[in-house]
Amino acid sequence: MTIRLNGEQRPLDQAQPLLQLLKELGLEGHPVVVEHNRRALTGSEIGHCVVSPGDELEIVRISAGG
Repeated sequence: MTIRLNGEQRPLDQAQPLLQLLKELGLEGHPVVVEHNRRALTGSEIGHCVVSPGDELEIVRISAGG
């Protein structure tokens, strides 16, 4: 089973917290914007979201520059 992450297939055998996926991606503690199944999540929703096989995610890391 898989999820679609930023347009690419990624294996996911069972549901897991979104925060765990962010940790696996090296994004834990970094500011991100997450769209889960075409719906933008608020900061508090990110902490409660569970990713399941078949889900679609878009994750963008926020960075400042000058």
